[in-house]
Amino acid sequence: MTNLGSVEEPVSDKPDSKAKNASGPSSPELFRQRSKRGLLAKYGIVIAWIIEIAIFAIVETSSFFTPSNFKEIASSQADLVVLALAVVPTLAVGEVDLSVASVMALSATIFGRMNGSDHYSVALSFIVALLAAMVTGLVSGLITVYLRVRGIIVTLGMGTLVLGITTEISHSLTVGGISLAFQNAMNHQIFGISYAFYYAVAIAIILWYMFRHTPAGRWMLFLGFNREVARLSGIEVSRLRLMGFVLGSLIAGLAGIVSIGVAGGADPSSFQPLLLPAFAASFLGSLIFTPGRVNAFGSLVALYFLATGVVGIQLLGVGSWIDDAFYGGALVVTVALSGLSELLGIRVRKGSTA
Repeated sequence: MTNLGSVEEPVSDKPDSKAKNASGPSSPELFRQRSKRGLLAKYGIVIAWIIEIAIFAIVETSSFFTPSNFKEIASSQADLVVLALAVVPTLAVGEVDLSVASVMALSATIFGRMNGSDHYSVALSFIVALLAAMVTGLVSGLITVYLRVRGIIVTLGMGTLVLGITTEISHSLTVGGISLAFQNAMNHQIFGISYAFYYAVAIAIILWYMFRHTPAGRWMLFLGFNREVARLSGIEVSRLRLMGFVLGSLIAGLAGIVSIGVAGGADPSSFQPLLLPAFAASFLGSLIFTPGRVNAFGSLVALYFLATGVVGIQLLGVGSWIDDAFYGGALVVTVALSGLSELLGIRVRKGSTA
């Protein structure tokens, strides 16, 4: 590196042998190596998913590798896909919202109580349920952002509070009796797959577009990487963090409405176990397509990768305990891989600047 004010040495026409030797492999070869690593990083889970399907197809051909089984997996996981997408906005701004499963239960219960028990219209029940979900996210965001309390603590407490309110609304009973027309709007099928799956994909597309093609979405991702740099760059950090909480709760509310529409009823106590697979899918999804960055399509693919594994193992005769073990193990491995990749990245950067 040349210091300012120093005298420049004459430039030689001869090639620099040291630079040539230090360059290592030729440029085309280096480009091919980097391309291979990039493809593996971006699509590693997709490749693993294909291998997973192939293994179960060989081991359990009669019951696993059938069109009806794949259609059932796609349809049955729609509400969980939406819940996994609800985790994305808060993770994008560097926060963690542990209340999304409780918000999902609240939304489903309010919708079921209003439409099923009190016979309000689907539209009014839908709006009130989503408003309740958004208010929950707004309160969590305000406390986290402006009172400077750790979001993981706030949302843990908020989730417990919301769960208690949900139990009171439902009187600890399963809520049902919702409109048959609304159930049909969720369970009618295209190519043997329920509408609910396509709704989940539509939400993923909307999230992808927001983070990829809108200033607010790109700023949220930038904020998630480095909050202080984002603040110094003139980005309204507080507002975007608050937006992450509200948007996440809104999507969690949609997950609850999708769930009760598919099932025709809702048990408020049945939603909490969905929190673990939702986070596992979101963290695992951050390792594909755009490695190191949470993304909607990554969460969707990761969720179905995990669901395929659970279904395949269950078809082999393993008990229902495998659900929690599989999702929990996936989350631990994902976090470990994320930490390892970050550590290796730091080492590589240190080596390149030495």
